[in-house]
Amino acid sequence: MAFYEVYSHPVLVRYRSSVCTKATLFLVVVLCLTYIAPLLVAYRSQGFWIKRNIYEEQPVVRFQYQTLLVAATSLQGDYVAWSTFPHLNNMLGSNLRIPAVSVRTEKFTFTTN
Repeated sequence: MAFYEVYSHPVLVRYRSSVCTKATLFLVVVLCLTYIAPLLVAYRSQGFWIKRNIYEEQPVVRFQYQTLLVAATSLQGDYVAWSTFPHLNNMLGSNLRIPAVSVRTEKFTFTTN
């Protein structure tokens, strides 16, 4: 069975509001927080590109009281040597010379500007 259109009437609904509303204020605040706030944060934190970067580090140096002394005695390759390592001193044989060594350590403090 077919239906026939007997009467039709278009419905036109219009909603109107002023520009100064809470919804407009909310939209402006959200847009500012979304776009302008990150730009201000990036600009205030040294800009968008690093212009100058300095990194300084002070090493910790500890003297271990270990040394090796090798001295050339001629141009033909003769040498004398001494070290604080007993096994190396045994291997040097006739080239071993025992020096008088004194050691002093000082503590330095560095300040940065």
